[in-house]
Amino acid sequence: MKYSVSPVVRVAVRAKHAQDLPKLVEGLKKLAKSDPLVLVTHEETGEHIIAGCGELHIEICLNDLKKEFTNIEIVESDPIVTYKETCEGSSSVICMSKSPNKHNRLYCTGAPLGADLTDRVENGKGVSSKDETKERAKILSEEFEWDKSEALKIWSYGPENNGPNILVDVTKGVQFMNEIKDSMESAF
Repeated sequence: MKYSVSPVVRVAVRAKHAQDLPKLVEGLKKLAKSDPLVLVTHEETGEHIIAGCGELHIEICLNDLKKEFTNIEIVESDPIVTYKETCEGSSSVICMSKSPNKHNRLYCTGAPLGADLTDRVENGKGVSSKDETKERAKILSEEFEWDKSEALKIWSYGPENNGPNILVDVTKGVQFMNEIKDSMESAF
């Protein structure tokens, strides 16, 4: 099923007693299977995150986790709402950032992709991160009037490398850009 809502309210959970951690992890797996709208992630910091569609949805998920899936005491953080925004026009300001050694300067701008392209990326129809690079560039240049060389230099999609945001390297005549590609993708 395709849902028109996304999990934006997040809560970090942990077991009150350390010996109950395996039960918590198993309970989180069961919760993720039982509710298609809930998103359960395990951060590198060791936090277990439950993301839901609203505060009431999170409360229901936590109640299910405590009473049905784990039967342990759980400590949860306050709900945090993920802030997301969009751009409605090309940025009028070019943002500049210097590298830590002050030898390099990066200039970035933002622009909307358009509703048609955003829908195609989200639906995975020819222009997503999973598609062949040359075929994707051909579609972008023919149907969406992108420059073909820029369409071949897509570095990343976001969030989670499959969303409708695209990071593109539009530099010309600059060497060694591949050396900073990983850093740019993680910042993106």
